[in-house]
Order: sequence, then C-alpha cells, then structure tokens
Amino acid sequence: MEDSYSAKRRITADSARNFQNLCFFAHRTAGEFAFRVGSKLITLDGLPANMKRLNFGRNITLNPRVLHAPRCEQEVIEILDANKGSRIRCIGRLHSWSEAVQCDDVLLDLRYLSHVELSASGDTAVARAGGGCQIKQLLAELEKQNWTLPSVGFITEQSVAGAISTGTHGSGRHSLSHYVTSLRVARYDRDSGKAVIEEIECGDELRAARCSLGCVGVILSVAIRCRPMYRVEEHFREHDNLDSVLSAEKDYPLQQFYLVPWCWTFIAQHRREVEAPNSRTSCVYHWYRFIALDVAMHLLILLSVRVIRIHAFIRTLFRWVLPTFVVQNCRFVADSTTQLVMEHGLFRHVEIELFVQRDRLDAALKFLQHALCTAGDRVSDPDEAFLDQVDQANCTEALDQLRGKYCHHYPICVRKVLPDDTLISMASNANASPVSEPANATDRPPNYAWYSITLTNYHRGANREPFENLAEFLARSMRRLFRARPHWGKLCPLSSDDLHALYPAMGRFREVCAERDPDGRFNNLWTESVIHHKDQLKYEKHKSSNRLCVRSSLRSDRNQRPPDLTSSSA
Repeated sequence: MEDSYSAKRRITADSARNFQNLCFFAHRTAGEFAFRVGSKLITLDGLPANMKRLNFGRNITLNPRVLHAPRCEQEVIEILDANKGSRIRCIGRLHSWSEAVQCDDVLLDLRYLSHVELSASGDTAVARAGGGCQIKQLLAELEKQNWTLPSVGFITEQSVAGAISTGTHGSGRHSLSHYVTSLRVARYDRDSGKAVIEEIECGDELRAARCSLGCVGVILSVAIRCRPMYRVEEHFREHDNLDSVLSAEKDYPLQQFYLVPWCWTFIAQHRREVEAPNSRTSCVYHWYRFIALDVAMHLLILLSVRVIRIHAFIRTLFRWVLPTFVVQNCRFVADSTTQLVMEHGLFRHVEIELFVQRDRLDAALKFLQHALCTAGDRVSDPDEAFLDQVDQANCTEALDQLRGKYCHHYPICVRKVLPDDTLISMASNANASPVSEPANATDRPPNYAWYSITLTNYHRGANREPFENLAEFLARSMRRLFRARPHWGKLCPLSSDDLHALYPAMGRFREVCAERDPDGRFNNLWTESVIHHKDQLKYEKHKSSNRLCVRSSLRSDRNQRPPDLTSSSA
C-alpha cells in the first residue's frame, strides 16, 4: 500500500502527463486528418478513392486507391483475398518522414488491431501487442502490472508495427526491434495464392521481420520482451568536448547528448538506472522540462525560423539565450517512462538521422560542424581539411550550392544504440554472431556500439528545400567518409547502391522477402527501388511529383471539409 504522500505525488504526476497528452492531442487534431471531426475518430472504411493523406511531417503524400481499417485478423485476410494482384501497404500513426509509408494502391490502417496481452513468469515477461497498438498504449498497459519495455524512444506516438519496422530506438540500449521474440504476419501463400497467417519465431526470417520496412507482409501482432519497471536518475551538464561526454558513459550508460549549434558545446542529459525512490520534486522537474524545453524553447525556435528568419538572430539565440533554459547539475529520479520520453513531437518537423560507430563519431561530428557553418555563412572560407574531405566524397558541387542557404536551428541529438540482432536495422551488425545485452553495457567493446546523430528542421513547405538539400549532402558524403547509415523512418536520400554497400546482410534480407512475397505485393516504389533494384527511374519520377503533390495538399488542407461518411460500413 502506498502512503498518502506517494499517492498525492503519483496523482500529480499523472495529471501533468495527462495535460501534456491533451496539449499534444489538441495540436494533432488541428487539420492532421481530414476524417477527424472534433474528438471523434471516424472509421476509415468507405473513404473516397481520391482521399489524400499527409504524414506527420507533411513531406509525404499518400493517395491510395482503396483504404481499409480492419478490426480483426479475419478482416485482414478478407481484404488481402479481395485485392489479389494489388500492392498493399500498411500504416500506423504516420509518424515517419521516409517514403516507406508511400502508397498509391491498397492501404491498411491498423489502428484497430491494438490489443495487449502480457505473459509473465518470474523475472521474465513477453507482451503480445497488436500491430496498430501505439507505444504509449502498450507502456500504459504494462505499467498496470509493473512491467515496461526495455527500450523507449523520444516519443511514444508510433504504432508497434511501425516502430519495429523502421528500427525505433532510445539511448544506451538496443533498438526496440532487437527485443522482438516473434511476429504474427498475414501474407499470400506462395502455392495457393490465398492469404494466410504465419508466426515468425526464429532464424533469419525473424531477424528480417524485426526491421522489415513492411516488406514481409501485414504485421498483425508483435511479441516483445519486457522487463520490470525501473527508475532513472537524470541531470543536465555542459561539456566543452566530446571526450568529456563519452567518458561519462561509464557512470551514465543511458545518457544522450546534444551538440549545440553556433556555440558548438555539448549538453549531456546524463541518465542511469537507480534503486533510489522517486525524487520528492520530480513532478516539479517534469513540469519544468515540459514548459521550458518542450514548449517555450520550441516556440522561440519557431518564432526565429518561421517569422523572423534572420540567420544572425538564430545564431545569437543559440549562443546566448537557449542554453540558459537548461537547469544543470540538479539530479532527479523518476520512473523510466517519465524520464526517457519527451514531447518531441508537439510541433511538426522533419528529421534526418545518421548512424556511425564509436571510432568514427568524433570525426563525423567535426565534419558536420564544418558543413553547418558553411551552409549558414556564405562569407567565411571553409576549413581546408574539410574541403579535402568533401572532395574525397565527390560532393564539392553539392556543397557549393548549399553555401549561405541554410542556418541550422535545433540542437543536434546524439544517442548510443547497442548492436541489434537484425538484418537491416541501422544498428545491425549482421555479419557478427547474434548478440545479447550484457549485464553491464560497458563490457561491450567501445567501437562496437552505434551512435545516431539527429538533425531536426522546423521549416514548412517549400522553405524546407535547403534543409532537404543539406540532408542529401550529409547522407551521401558521410556515407562515403564514415559509412554513416540513414534512419529508415526519416529522410533517407541514399540510392540503392549506397544502401546495399552499408548493410552486409541486405542480400539475405532480399532473399527472405522474395521467399515470402515473390510477386512484391507488399512493396511500394521506394522499397522496390532501394531494396530490390527495381523501377528506379519510375521511383525518381514519383519522388519529384510527390513534392508538388505535398505543396498542393498543404494549400488545400485548410479549406478541405471532412468527407460524408454516413453511408460507409463499419
């Protein structure tokens, strides 16, 4: 039984979290989906054939021929059988910026496949969650029985199937895909051509399905390892150099850190698992973090980017103002979900995230700093060593076109990700033996871990073009210089040849997909191009037309009325 103080503290913390969710809901409902009316979610069944969908970042437009929202596994089978010969793709919450979500044929929204079942025995537990279940819903159900997920990312809005299909991760652990023990998948039988359901439980088939980009079929449910709830201690601290930050990993294995643009210092969010009870002032701390960092800081950045739009103002903001928002060296303890999750998605944005290994991290961040300085200042001459690297990567012309065109306006987040037992997740080391997380993460050789480098942009519409050009320059140059891998669920501008060179097990992944989907019914133009080397010219034409379609959709979105669904079937 909890004492009265603990009960009051829990209720206050729940109230704070509910208020944050309410703010997020109010933001998301304002024009995100044409078929959301007030607080009521209207079924997708029977939507007009020309209904366009925009993803969270509004950089991708989906225009499916047919749109379904199955409520059970049997309905999925019926939909597949009724659409033989069509291309079928699935979506969760569309919280992705890559073209993995693209669909122009049959689209399945899995939001109603959201059940959660927990099987616990002693210190081990496995949760079975529907493919459309949101991460936040899964966490809430687990917390009722004092369990949680072993890895939690910045945000929890994604669906379970979408999160594992693109390698969603936190910091200091493996990605969520690594902890998947089995998947229940609907696909077409190779011999009969009829839709069937299979359980994928082991071997390369499981390693492929853990991060599959939707290419192995419709993910109906996922079984994932859980762990008992735990508490995390957190505090912020500024560091002058990368070595100082990385040396703290021994004491704070769950830390993540930020490279602050235009002053080029590091602010570390030091985190570690502890046995201590929750801090008495943890609720106050999380209100501070939400109001000061998740809301006020972002509003100031939006003001500078979308209203003022002066490069010198942005640089001054990061050198003298925004660092003062961070309260340093004050330690707070709270449950892991409260500490690890931030309201990173309150405001629409796009991201590119690049993964490099430990021994290349320092050089990659220095290269990135020079690239951002060059893009933000057309007057100063770039460093000669940097120009030599750009020339080595054969990207000199792309850099010249960037000079003075883009001023970066968001802290660059860096997170450590332990190697995954998958074929093509960004942190996979598929040429090594299957890995498991050691009792002490610092026992792993330091060069074995991956570090993700995330660049976030808050421009809208056509104003994003300089950032997209920068993202393409960074992806191509850092791939050649540091073997950097772009996140599958974010901006991913690399070609098929570039991506195949980064993943030793890509060939095996293609074989597994071909065994389960020989006709490519679960691919779209993007996955066919970058994974299977098919229809690359057709994809490039589609990519160009998507930009025009996105801008057209954004112009008409404010005036678009919800469709009349009174005759649609449930």
